[in-house]
Amino acid sequence: MALDGIVLSNIVSDFKEYFIGGRILKIYQTEKDEIVMGIRNKGSNYKLLLTAHSNYPRAHITEQDKDNPQSPPMFCMLLRKHISGGRITNIVQPNFERIMEIHIESPNDFGDLTSKRLIIEIMGRHSNIILVDEDTTILDSIKHIGKLQSSVREVMPGTSYVYPPSQDKYDPMFRTYDQFLAAFEDVSSMRVQRRLFTLYSGMSPLVASEICHRANVDDTKPSDEITDKEKEALYNSLDEIYKDIEKEDYYPAIYKDETGKAVAFSSIQLHSYNVLEKNEFDNISALLEDYYYDQSQSSRIEQKTANMERILKVHHKRAVEKKEIQLNALKESSQRDKYKVWGELLTANVHSIPSKQDSFTTINYYEEDMPEITIPLDPSKSPIENAQNYFKIYNKHKRTEVAAKKLLRVIKRDLIYLDSLFSTLDTLEDENDIEEFRSELVDSGYLKAKRVKKQRRPKKPKPLHFISSDGFDMYVGKNNAQNDLLTLKTAARHDIWLHTKDIPGSHVIIKTNRQEVPETTIEEAAILAAYYSKAKGSSNVPIDYVERRHVRKPNGAKPGMVIYDSNKTIYVTPEKRLVDKIGRNK
Repeated sequence: MALDGIVLSNIVSDFKEYFIGGRILKIYQTEKDEIVMGIRNKGSNYKLLLTAHSNYPRAHITEQDKDNPQSPPMFCMLLRKHISGGRITNIVQPNFERIMEIHIESPNDFGDLTSKRLIIEIMGRHSNIILVDEDTTILDSIKHIGKLQSSVREVMPGTSYVYPPSQDKYDPMFRTYDQFLAAFEDVSSMRVQRRLFTLYSGMSPLVASEICHRANVDDTKPSDEITDKEKEALYNSLDEIYKDIEKEDYYPAIYKDETGKAVAFSSIQLHSYNVLEKNEFDNISALLEDYYYDQSQSSRIEQKTANMERILKVHHKRAVEKKEIQLNALKESSQRDKYKVWGELLTANVHSIPSKQDSFTTINYYEEDMPEITIPLDPSKSPIENAQNYFKIYNKHKRTEVAAKKLLRVIKRDLIYLDSLFSTLDTLEDENDIEEFRSELVDSGYLKAKRVKKQRRPKKPKPLHFISSDGFDMYVGKNNAQNDLLTLKTAARHDIWLHTKDIPGSHVIIKTNRQEVPETTIEEAAILAAYYSKAKGSSNVPIDYVERRHVRKPNGAKPGMVIYDSNKTIYVTPEKRLVDKIGRNK
């Protein structure tokens, strides 16, 4: 689902209402490809988010608070120099492309008013944020595109700004029926849906399919098989949609499947999705904030934790390999009694064994039916030396077994702990969570400490806080350090502790205040325990729960590791829609 020209026209329409005449008071570069501007207009303050994220480029008003770098990047400094304190005079969408221009009037170093344009190009991995002066010279951009990256269009300071290639598409706001008909000539077997979205700028495959649906035309039908009547119906459907756009009659909504997963969003009514659940929004910014926030956060966290995850995978692989080595050693040592028997039989028959023999056959009186047994010998050694050698092999295997069992216990604990760290990766929500997770990896010896300049102390991350439908406070640890703190320090003796059975995951605490906890609250807390665990995508997940007084931490146990007894078990399926229904206190 891409942010198309129609959605952007909705954004521009809203931004004109909110921002024209407003002043830019603050500018922050919260990510390498993301800008947040504080704007004041008509007595209200707004936070405008602009991002050139490769997967989730967008522009909308945001309610989210994001940490700002202590040292602003160069692009941020340049924006502050040129447009901080500036007044927004216009916002336009040229040629109905996925491009938005914010026109800004601001004083230069001599106090004279100058015009600048902040251009946001929303084009997937080619997205960018570009500041140009009144002569269309690029002052800077959040992404530099040199000749080596693109032979078509350079985006570098000092060069002239030109729009991205139009690909010979028409502006749908200046559509004509004759133009539409001509476009369906000489298109061979191209699907009608594809012909539509390659014909008009800013049109997405989603909107093209909607046009076909409204016209009652199969969107997979080859364009050269479309009848004149169908062409007329297609144009009328297209015309109906863009007339609503001209009147700024928008309908921002997210459409979800039966599991609650968003499958589409749009600024027009999607009649083709009428069978799905629909969430309507008062404005497009609220829709984009709701749809993109979790996804973009997850994507950024994945980027920032990729190296840590890679290191954990290396340690996990090594631990698995060590486990295999010790299991093989145990398998070999299980044969040790054979060498003891050989040594004892050779010792008992030492005077009957000729010298320089490569084997010796005798009766094995250690077995009930006393079969004959042939014992391999080293001809260069005496019979007694051969016996002593087999006793040495026996004792070596005996020591190996003891050491292997001990190492396997350690390796098992390490693997359980590593699995808990992998599970923690799914609970990280922001930079503070990442830093706390990194600290745990450093403390555990998996990661080297970074030598960095003194920075402001990050906020201390707190466990997630939910409130059950019965009004009970429920807390979820986001990492092993929080799990220990939550369970061993914060929880009272009679609070309820929950955790996935034999599966890495977060500790969950229900604060009981010595009141009886209803089954609905137990079930909701169990859903949280399952959702924030390695079993997140599973069904019928077993969750153990018990009063906190029955939970304890063994001496020397790794962070987050506890043992417990007297527990009960409940089975739940951790669907996201169920988690979303539980009230989260942010």
